[in-house]
Amino acid sequence: MSKINEITIKIVEKWLRKGNMARCLRNVLPYTRLSLRERERIARAMHSIARWKRWYDFLIDYYELERSARTYVELATNKLKVDFEEAEKALPEEKRLAIRYSFSDYISGILEKNFPELIDYLNREPLTTLCVNLNKISREEAMDTLAEEGFKSKPLKLPTAILTEPIARYSSLIKEGKAHVQDEASQLVAKITSSLGRKILDYCAGTGGKTLAMASITRNVAKLYAYDIDKTKLDILKQRASLYKAKVKVIYKLGKTFDVVLVDAPCSGVGVARRNPEAKYIDKKTCEEFAEKQLSILEEASKRVKKDKYLVYSVCTFTPKETTEVVDKFIARFDFELYKIEHEGIKNGFTSLPEGDIFFIAIFKRAK
Repeated sequence: MSKINEITIKIVEKWLRKGNMARCLRNVLPYTRLSLRERERIARAMHSIARWKRWYDFLIDYYELERSARTYVELATNKLKVDFEEAEKALPEEKRLAIRYSFSDYISGILEKNFPELIDYLNREPLTTLCVNLNKISREEAMDTLAEEGFKSKPLKLPTAILTEPIARYSSLIKEGKAHVQDEASQLVAKITSSLGRKILDYCAGTGGKTLAMASITRNVAKLYAYDIDKTKLDILKQRASLYKAKVKVIYKLGKTFDVVLVDAPCSGVGVARRNPEAKYIDKKTCEEFAEKQLSILEEASKRVKKDKYLVYSVCTFTPKETTEVVDKFIARFDFELYKIEHEGIKNGFTSLPEGDIFFIAIFKRAK
């Protein structure tokens, strides 16, 4: 058995015990002495196992295979030959889509009813998108750097977005603050937000993905403020902003009001299931819990919006509980009206980009 397979099996064993695939990869891969491309092969295999786990579980039961890490790895790498067509015929009709495409019953029901075009899309292995820091480098220069380092790339629709290989996460562009990894849909949310006013608060800033994107998109013209309940993340954001040469004021205590407040709220993450396949198995109860939290965050963030100005709500999910139902409840309870979004790449409130994740965005305008 190759060293790569041995390590992959070790990580799968850990994941089956503890969950959280990304953490399992972080805890093992950096210490393997493998090349970056070898590590990427392992990461792809792990993504495949998580992506198709419900289908693999069915195959294991149907063919009475050993339920072991090795079996999952052999299924994911096509080393274990099984007859998919025969197994598909044995699928229970009421769960056919959920099992064959590996979604929770809840998510498969939403997809089948509202988003059938996403069923295949969410099971594709994505490439990586970078957000170029236009305050330090042009997109063309960034692509030249990637080419010099041996990475393929191409420009996407947004002027800050480059599609490239996953391994380009290790490019000098990232280390030098000339770009950061960020899906084009996320960049689109930042672009729309930054178009609504000059004084902007990123209310759930985290470590600053959208904050840095807005600094790049506006060429540091916007007055950007970043806040998060997690102060450790804000400390990281401050360091990133310095490296990025981004004009961002990190605030640890709220008091001011703003032209635009962005709430990129915690969510189920099923809209980014191509990158985080574990999100495919989220259940209704969890989404309901997220929705309660999202509405609460919107209520607090709304206090920071000036009269006649804007509150932007975004989540990387498409469940009704976390999107349209949150919007309806917020409008019913608070003195805001829904502001119509007319922007290329947005359809019925959802991002629609050929290479992008699925985000939901709603804009509320505060009454005068």
